[in-house]
Parts: sequence; C-alpha cells; structure tokens
Amino acid sequence: MGLILVHHDTDSPALYGAVAAAVAAGENHRFMHLDARFDTSRHADAKQHAVAKGGLAASGLYWFERLSGQPVAPPATIEAIFDAARIEDIVVPVHPAFMADAEAVSALAARATGVVNVDDRGDRFLNRETGAVLAWRDCFGRITLAPTEAASAAALKIALIGARRDHIGVYPSALASLADAADSLSIAVSIDFIDPADFGEADADMVLRPYAGVLLPGGSDMKNVPGQTAVAAFALENAVPAVGLCLGMQTMATAVAWKAFGRRGANLAEADPDAGIKTFLAMAGEEKADGGLLPDHRSGDQITRPVAGTRLADIIPCDTTVRCNHRFRLNPDILGDLETHGLRVAALGVDGAVVDAIEVPDHPFYMGMQGHPELSSRANAPHPLIVAFLKAALLQHRPENRNRFSDLHDA
Repeated sequence: MGLILVHHDTDSPALYGAVAAAVAAGENHRFMHLDARFDTSRHADAKQHAVAKGGLAASGLYWFERLSGQPVAPPATIEAIFDAARIEDIVVPVHPAFMADAEAVSALAARATGVVNVDDRGDRFLNRETGAVLAWRDCFGRITLAPTEAASAAALKIALIGARRDHIGVYPSALASLADAADSLSIAVSIDFIDPADFGEADADMVLRPYAGVLLPGGSDMKNVPGQTAVAAFALENAVPAVGLCLGMQTMATAVAWKAFGRRGANLAEADPDAGIKTFLAMAGEEKADGGLLPDHRSGDQITRPVAGTRLADIIPCDTTVRCNHRFRLNPDILGDLETHGLRVAALGVDGAVVDAIEVPDHPFYMGMQGHPELSSRANAPHPLIVAFLKAALLQHRPENRNRFSDLHDA
C-alpha cells in the first residue's frame, strides 16, 4: 500500500494527469487527482471534460477514461488520498503549474512512498531516473501504453475547424476520436487545423475546397462561432461532408438558419445576445411539455433517442447514451423554418424537449449532435457517428468505395 506521485512539469492542459493515468492503468493502481486550476484566458477549454456522472473536470483526464475504462472521479482532498493510500496503491498526478492548492505538492511529497519524475520527449514519456518508457504519444496526440505504427501516405484530407494549439494542447478528444475512427476503417487520414477565429468567409472556397470533410468541434470560446458557422455554411452549400460536436451542431444549425433568415440575421444567443433571430437559447427557466423545467446545465451521461427513419437512427441505437455539457438548446420557435430549408431533427432528449441531433437528408453527410460523442471514443471502439462521417468523406472523395460503404450510401 502506498502513495505514488507522478510529477510532470508541463504547460499543456491536455497532458494534465495523462502520464499518471498511464502509470495507474499499466500497474492496475487506483488513480486519484486534486483540484486543478487553469488560465482560461489562454486555455478556454482546459476544464471542459464532461464527467459521466455530471460536472466538468480537467480536459486531460480524458486519458484516464481511455486507458483505464473507468470514469473520472471528482477531485479528492489530500486527506482522502492519504486515507486511500493506507489500504491500496494510489497514483496521483502532480503538475505544479496547474495545482489549485500551491501547498499540496509538499504535503503529498512528505507522505509519498514513491515519486516518478517525467521526462517529456514529445512522442514518449520516460521515467527520468530509470529511463523506462511510461507512455507513448502518437502523431494525433493520443496517449497509449505501447507505441503505434505510423500510417502510410495519407489518403484522406480532413479539416478540423479549431486552432492546433487548442486541440493538441488543451482539449485532445476531438482529434483522438477522428484518429480512432480512421483506424477502425483501416484508412490513413491527414488532419489539418483551421482556426475559426482567423477564418475569412471570402476565402472559404480556396481554403476548404481541398478537404474531403470537415469536423466542427465543441468549445466554450464564442470567438470561434462566426468562423465555424461560415465553414458549416460552405459545407452545406457545397456538399462537403460535415460533422458537428456540441457547439459544432449549433453552428451547423445556424448555417441552415442563414438560409432561412439571411446570413447576418441569425446567431446563437450565447455568442450574440442582440441577434435578431436567436438559433439557440438558454434552457434555464424553460418548461418541458409536462410543465417541468429544463435543466439549467445538462451534463454527464444522458439518454438520447434517434428519430425513426433518420440517417442517424441507422448509425446509433434507438436509445443511446451521449456525454453532455450544454446550457443551450435549439430554439423551438424557429424549428419549422429550419425544416422548410432542409434541416431534419435526428434525435431528441429530455423527454423530447431538446433537439439532440440534426441532419440534412439532401446532403452527402451533414450531421451534428448536441452532446460530445468524441468523449466516448476509444482506441478499439470509435464512436459510430465519427466513423459514419469518415465513410461519407471517403465516399465523396473516392466514389469507387460505394460498395464498401453501401450501408451509408443506402441510408
């Protein structure tokens, strides 16, 4: 029984707890963590990992779920860690730059039975004292317990509509989910990052035309909304396969609203409180059909129900779980107008009061989910929505794959 500290001096929120999680998973030890703090003015999504039971944790703790198959527990107190270490081996990550309690490091060190100092080599993490490899990191940023083979020459170009610094260094799961899906299809992908904050709508054709598909991720930084929506509009108008995750679904629906109400008339209430047409509204204080109130913040694992006859219903089960983290829902007052302009509700949640997914049937692939399917992706079990998106992108890019992906083509 003992307390093992894994000391990783990194300034990357995406690596918070990652190597400690690898040590815990590799040694079959219990993983515990202290509260973390981040400079959200630099790293807006550093604490946006939606926990299965609800609430948010450091985004780097995603690696613990992937490597161990266990849910992330809430932050522990030092006393709870000491108590647990009396009866079993406990692994605790130590990141001096991110510890909410500055005195916690010395308090833990005084009681530790072992300290692992991490030497970060980029593609691998070593025990500084022994030289042993603790974990590996592949070209997609995925933390693994064994090295992975590099893919052959890239066959498919995908644009991830986010800043590289965010998806490599802060919120790693969207990129990892794309790589998981590509592995499952035995295809090589080349993923480029397009920062929506710098995206100019006038340059859309030149910038986006080379890509077989675009992924619009979630995120809490509203400065990304105009660029994301412009990308979604281009994908909608030019038959480019697109998938949206949480905020990405919201900007995809807003792109349809641009068709209905004009390109400058509609926006998310969160991004533009003065928008003439608000495509997504806060759930707080809103009622369901039965008179009950919607949750102010819908978080954790939630049931979503695909609508019968939709393409999404052919991709995910009739009642499925999706990890959620949102406070806004599609404005029900404009749903009829959106449907007139091609949108279809693909899934519902909260007793039918929240649109959980959308799609555009008359499009090669235009689907978004209000939840975070990327958080459920694993190395050998990618999320089926991301797999279906890559199938559509490959089919659009190489029509000779139609027989291979007949399930999608016929949907």
